[in-house]
Amino acid sequence: MAESPSPSSSSDTRPVPEGRIEKVTDGWVLAFDKQLDYPTAHIWDVLTNPQKVEQWLGPVHPDWELGKEYTLEKGGSGVSGTVLQLNPRSSLQISWDDELGEESVLDWQVLESDGGSLLTFRAHSDTADFLAEGSAGWQGIMGAFAAVAAGNAPPEEEPGSWEALRDAYSREFDVSPTMGKVVENPDGRSLEFERWYRAPAEDVRAAVEASSGNLGIGEEAVTEVRDDGGPAKLHVRQRVEGGSVEDTAALMAAWHLALDSAAIRLQGSTPHPNSHRLRALEALYRATL
Repeated sequence: MAESPSPSSSSDTRPVPEGRIEKVTDGWVLAFDKQLDYPTAHIWDVLTNPQKVEQWLGPVHPDWELGKEYTLEKGGSGVSGTVLQLNPRSSLQISWDDELGEESVLDWQVLESDGGSLLTFRAHSDTADFLAEGSAGWQGIMGAFAAVAAGNAPPEEEPGSWEALRDAYSREFDVSPTMGKVVENPDGRSLEFERWYRAPAEDVRAAVEASSGNLGIGEEAVTEVRDDGGPAKLHVRQRVEGGSVEDTAALMAAWHLALDSAAIRLQGSTPHPNSHRLRALEALYRATL
């Protein structure tokens, strides 16, 4: 049955994914193709001029140069990488290493098209981790790029729009959300996670119970697994009323790691504690809170 719009919204205002998530032999690809009514020289300038890049992506140091490493400030955190390919007015390829140690390869191509330019973007990743979140984020970045190309400031993000777009990507391309969130409920604040696993519901429950127990969490949480013929959808909810930002971030990081470990168990492997990733997740959730 089709979902009915809520009284406060309409189907016309629901976020629509502009990108595509594709499964390939060696991982996943996020793809965007954006037609822009400007010459390729102008689009290339917006793509590579550090002053323009800062407006739609973030401050990059030093300038992108073939074979050289760079750092980029993004959303209160930093990424780094290497410029792998730089063909003037044509193509840019960089590696992208985030604060969690996740690595991807990003490709931009600038092509003449319909009297203007076609900007293509591809993000290559080994795993589906953060794929729904990354898709929503890059759609916003592509929109910011178009605004800067037109000589405008990037649009302000409306409250809740990123999360709604993340969920739209999850539904359309059948990929699990990854990050947890803090929700205000009538009975107080709670952290919530939703994860999708391709395994029987009873196996998911057992894997999550084992993984959360190993990290000393889970006793105060309410977990539910829905299995409606597709992937089993796990929902975790735990009250965090009165907790400090640091305590809440630490608990969310622990749950995030536990749910990652559950996926490893369901694949028949043994998860191993990773204190570096746990600290990086704590920093990520502190920033979001």
